[in-house]
Amino acid sequence: MWARKKAAENTGRYASITMKALANAWKITLVAMYIQFIFVIFGMELAVIEVLGTLLIIHLAGWAISTAYYNSKL
Repeated sequence: MWARKKAAENTGRYASITMKALANAWKITLVAMYIQFIFVIFGMELAVIEVLGTLLIIHLAGWAISTAYYNSKL
């Protein structure tokens, strides 16, 4: 009974944390895209799978770190 009540109280808070963390993850991913684009402009050859793989890893890591950050601020 107590756990359900606490979960109901925190539903909005955790949804807000998730939205903020996801927004930050997209900002981090956008910066990574710009950096990779600059690498291509300066002549570095990158394969598509390398670019997509690094962007995926950066996005997921940014999301996880942002979520941990916002959860620690509670």
